[in-house]
Amino acid sequence: MRILLICPRSPISEATSRWLRIPQLSLPILAALTPSEHDVTMVEEEFDPLPDSERWDVVGLTAMTANVRRAYQLALRFRRHGARVILGGIHPSVMPAEAAQYADAVVIGEAEGVWGRVLHDAQHGRLERFYHNPQPDISASPLPLRNRPRRLLGLPPYVMPIMATRGCPYDCEFCCVRRLYGPGQRHVPIERILADIVRNDPKLIMFLDDNIAATRPYAMQLFRALRPLRKRWCGQASLRFILDEELFRAAVRSGLGALFVGVETIEPDARRAMRKSPATIQQYDQAVERCRAAGVAFHASLIFGLDEQTPRVFEHTLEFLLRNSVPSISPNILTPYPGTRLFDRLQREGRILHTNWAYYDHTTVCYQPKNMSPEELAEGYIDFRRKFLSAASIAKRLPAHWRTMPLLYLAVNVALRRATNRQERRFRDYFAWLRHGRGTPAVEELPARPAPKPGVRDAVAIIS
Repeated sequence: MRILLICPRSPISEATSRWLRIPQLSLPILAALTPSEHDVTMVEEEFDPLPDSERWDVVGLTAMTANVRRAYQLALRFRRHGARVILGGIHPSVMPAEAAQYADAVVIGEAEGVWGRVLHDAQHGRLERFYHNPQPDISASPLPLRNRPRRLLGLPPYVMPIMATRGCPYDCEFCCVRRLYGPGQRHVPIERILADIVRNDPKLIMFLDDNIAATRPYAMQLFRALRPLRKRWCGQASLRFILDEELFRAAVRSGLGALFVGVETIEPDARRAMRKSPATIQQYDQAVERCRAAGVAFHASLIFGLDEQTPRVFEHTLEFLLRNSVPSISPNILTPYPGTRLFDRLQREGRILHTNWAYYDHTTVCYQPKNMSPEELAEGYIDFRRKFLSAASIAKRLPAHWRTMPLLYLAVNVALRRATNRQERRFRDYFAWLRHGRGTPAVEELPARPAPKPGVRDAVAIIS
C-alpha cells in the first residue's frame, strides 16, 4: 500500500520561529513499525509541503490539541479521494469519539503493538473504529526511520529527537502524560539508544522524555554510556536533578548542553497547590548558577494564570529571571487541555470559555482565571515577555552566557522577541473573536459527520 504519514501544521506555525520548534518523533516511529512491503512517505507539515498526489491507500495523521482541526481538515480531504484515514496522537487519544467523526479508525495511546494490525485490517477492508494497547513493551521496538528536514544553509541546525523513557512520576493537574502512558516510567534499552545515535550520527540530540532523570539508576547508566560518543544533547528534567551533584556531573560529562526545567512558578503558594517539590528561591538560584558554571543553558518553563497567582506574578518572575540572568524561557499561559483533570475541574466550575481547540496552544487564555480577567492575564503576559526580551535585557544577560553558545543565546532570544510581536497581534484578533464573534478564528469551523454509535462509549471508558 501507499501510505502517507502527516504531522499537521499548527495554526500558530507562522508565529513560531523555526529556531523554537521542537522536533517530532511520532512519524519516524510509525514508519519503523510499518512492514517493509508498504511504501511510506512522511511529511512534517511545519517544515515540508504536502505531496502533490492525492492518491493514497492509507493516510495516518498524528495530532495534538492545537493542530487537531488541521488534522480533521486533512482527514476529510483525503477520505474524499478514497484513502482510509487513521487518526492518532494525544488529542485523538483523549477525545476518541470526536476524532472518530473524521477518520476510519482511531489509535488510542501508543502505536506499538497495534500499528501493524491497523495496516493489516486496512489492507483487507476490515478496519475497527478504535485500537488500543495500553502500556506496550517498548524495549524491542525498531529504531525510528528518520528524514532530516531540508533547511537553507543547514540553519537552524538539525536536532535529532530521541525518547529514552515514557511516562512521568508526577501527576500534575494540567498534564495528561500519566493518563496516556500510565504511572511510573518505561525505558528503552540503552544499547538501542546508542545504536540509534551511531546510525544517524547527529551533532545535536534532544531527549523528548518528560523527565530524563526521573529513574536515577537508569539515568546514570545512560549518561555514562553517552560519554564516549562525544555528542551534545539537551533534555527536560526537574530541579531535583540539577541539585543531585553526582547525577548532574555525569550528565555534563556525557555532553549535556542545555536543560529544559519545569520551573512552572516561583510563587510558594502556587507550588504547594501543584504538589511540586517544596523548593526555595535559594535552591532555584543555586540550580541556575550550577548550570551556568557547568556551561549548561538553563531554559525555564513557566506557567501564568494559576489560581494562586495574582497580577504580581509577572513582576516577581521577571525579577527572578533577571537576577539570575536566565538565558531563555518558555512562557506559557495555563491551558486546560482536554483529557486533563484541570479541564474537568474548570468545566465543572463553568470557567471554560470555549472549545475551539486551535486556541489551546499554551499561549492563549481559554478559561476564566481566578484572580484576573482574561484580558488582564493576556496583557500581563505580553508585557512580561516584552520586558524579558527587550534589547536591554538581552544585552544585560549576555555576558553570563559566553560559555553556553552565545550565538544560540542571541538567536533564541531574538526569535522569542519576534514571536512576541506576532503573539500580540494574534491576541487582538482572538479577543475580538471571543467577545463579538468578529475577526477570523484560527481555523474555519468544520462540518461534523454524525458520531459513530457503536464503540464510542467503550473507547472513552478505555482511557478514563
